Amino acid sequence: MNTKYIKKFGLVATVLIGMGTSCSSFLDVEPKSSWNSDNFYNSESRVDLGIAGIFSKFSASAGGYGSTLSMEMQYGTDEGYYSRGWDENWAVSLYSHVSNSEAIEESWRQLYGAVNECNQMIARLDESAFEDGQYEWYLAEARFLRAFAYYNLTSWWNEVPLRLDYTKDQFDNNKPAAELEEVYAAIEADFKYAIENLPHASDSEYQPGRPNKMAAEGLLARLYMKMAGYPYQQTQYYDSALVYTEDIIYNDGWHELTTSEDSLGYRNLFLNYIGGSSYNTKESLFEISYKNNLDIGISTMGAVGNYNGIAFDYVDGNNHPTTQKSVALTPVMNQIYEIEDRRMEWNVPMFQMNKSAKIVRVSNVFAPQNCPGKFRRWEPANYEEIDTNNPDGEEYILLTNETILSRNQTPINFPILRFSDVLLMHAEALNEVNGGPTGQAIECINRVRQRAGLGTLEEDSPSSLAGKDAFFQEIMDERLRELCFEGVRKFDLIRWNKLEERLRFTEEVMRAHPDYSETFWAMDGYKRPFINFNPAKHMVLPFPLQEININTSLNQKENW
Repeated sequence: MNTKYIKKFGLVATVLIGMGTSCSSFLDVEPKSSWNSDNFYNSESRVDLGIAGIFSKFSASAGGYGSTLSMEMQYGTDEGYYSRGWDENWAVSLYSHVSNSEAIEESWRQLYGAVNECNQMIARLDESAFEDGQYEWYLAEARFLRAFAYYNLTSWWNEVPLRLDYTKDQFDNNKPAAELEEVYAAIEADFKYAIENLPHASDSEYQPGRPNKMAAEGLLARLYMKMAGYPYQQTQYYDSALVYTEDIIYNDGWHELTTSEDSLGYRNLFLNYIGGSSYNTKESLFEISYKNNLDIGISTMGAVGNYNGIAFDYVDGNNHPTTQKSVALTPVMNQIYEIEDRRMEWNVPMFQMNKSAKIVRVSNVFAPQNCPGKFRRWEPANYEEIDTNNPDGEEYILLTNETILSRNQTPINFPILRFSDVLLMHAEALNEVNGGPTGQAIECINRVRQRAGLGTLEEDSPSSLAGKDAFFQEIMDERLRELCFEGVRKFDLIRWNKLEERLRFTEEVMRAHPDYSETFWAMDGYKRPFINFNPAKHMVLPFPLQEININTSLNQKENW
């Protein structure tokens, strides 16, 4: 892992920099240096610090990928639900949110904070201070991150205010929501500039963890897939997506799936995200980085693997990790994998560390301990000893490689875009453009399947090749199997206009499952998304109440 760059995150967390404010004074003291927002971006170290500051908006737990964007707002789908039936803390995942729900206000604040800091850098980057090409590179990083922020904003809110200059005073914030076409065009322009001016991940001067050329291409393809679907529904953008997925897969050809002879490539990929020993830039095109810096007195971690990790209920001081068990798997996840699929044992592990320090199987799919395993902090030292009666408790391995343990926070990185996603987007776009599966589309899915230890679709599922609809169903299922818990499922279901349908399907699967019982204590909590979901409201978030109160030009979303 690039410790030089990661440590700058910690510096940002502990140093107050007045780059993002318009105040003319802070205390009544005469400044002794010229280090201010007007001339700040005039050296490599200062630009690096500014980029780290922007990343800190995305990595924050409150409003960022440390918790809110990666988990708190992502569930209430066919992959998982909020398991704590006694509270409403994850209101967006329960469809019980209102305009002043904390997650809505915090995510809006962090994302627009990132936009404003990007706008600061774009406007004030000193071109004369850098060698040829370096200025464009830094500018491309800022524009990539601005595009990424706006992609998140429009994914949750659709039409949003479009701010392409930094905020100088409160009046600059008074902007109405721009039309979708304008928002998409701004994101597209920023990603295209990034594509032209960012380094490739294979370049010697590239720092892993930062924006790169193919990440920009892949995220632009993801934008086009969204534009082709609900609510914009301009299907010509499937062709646009194909331009960039094809370039990544075939023309460039550098990125690839993590594979191994024992079909554990998928596991090994996620051990990279969890253990933090290195970046896997071949498959991971872009990710949000975290690091345990407690040895120097800094917390630069998130909650990935804590809220959504394998249950660990044993408590013995601060010597062991704990798991909040906030995400429970739906029974759909227990049924969607083929028996031979190696991803199932990683994503749907069905074991826990109980309060008696015993590692035991989870026997009921509706138990809150039926948690995701993708971002596990720990695993048994010996899987064969699960459910054995060892009086001293079973040994486990801490996968995060921490020397000073934080029980409630983790240094696990969160993936934003993986090569397997690019393959599946390519297959989906080909199916839409050609009215059915092509050989190339089938090949893309087969590559993902074969990495999981499965046979080809031709061998194992010939019915999925019968036509456009059958192949789309396969894509929909394969994206769930491959990308579950990575913050893409809800966005997929919305762009396919399938969110309500899959919620109803999940409820049917739940009620038909042998473990289902109306009297099971957790059941009322699990049912909340099915009861609360209203398609007239919940395909888009309301604008935050705080924004409506401040931005006098912004009208609240319909039905909110």
